[in-house]
Amino acid sequence: MTEVILVGAFHEAIELCELSKVKIVGIIDNKIKDNYMNYPILGSDEDLESIKNKFPNIPVIIVPDQPKVRAKLFNLLSEKGFNFHTLISPNSIISKSSKVGLGCVIQSYVNISSNTEIGKFVRINTMANVMHDNKISDFTTIAPNAVLLGNVTVGSLSYIGSNATILPGVTIGNNVVIGAGAVVTKDVADGKIFVGNPAKELVKK
Repeated sequence: MTEVILVGAFHEAIELCELSKVKIVGIIDNKIKDNYMNYPILGSDEDLESIKNKFPNIPVIIVPDQPKVRAKLFNLLSEKGFNFHTLISPNSIISKSSKVGLGCVIQSYVNISSNTEIGKFVRINTMANVMHDNKISDFTTIAPNAVLLGNVTVGSLSYIGSNATILPGVTIGNNVVIGAGAVVTKDVADGKIFVGNPAKELVKK
């Protein structure tokens, strides 16, 4: 059985590990002490060096949902020499012609269709539907029930909200937020927030 350390105490990640027959050795968390759901808290970010020395060969799973938080944790853990694990629900469907990068977390009932490339440390939540010939870049999050139709490209550090639909051939830039329920009909430039149906840029006042 594969052994892992979770970075972030979150019940959804724990249950996914249990479903996937992945053994949790312990959890790193900055707020919770002692134990969480009967799993030991090994320490906080300040204890990474000692945790790595105690468990030199145990890979970690980065749990948080927010892309920038995952990227920050990746940099911190990489500096300490940690390795990383990819967690994929046995209840997901991933085409044999698609690729999933290191450190991804793919929840139950996700569908990833043909010839799609999922980058590193991408999180794809329950019942998201990623269709053929998509490219999802590093650290992006796809929220529950989102639909990305054919030939969609999503940049790094972006967040696609729950129930959002990205129409075929659309390119989403880096560090973009697509609001829940949005229907995206055209390309979205880096750093933009798009909401609504059809999706339009949300301009901060």
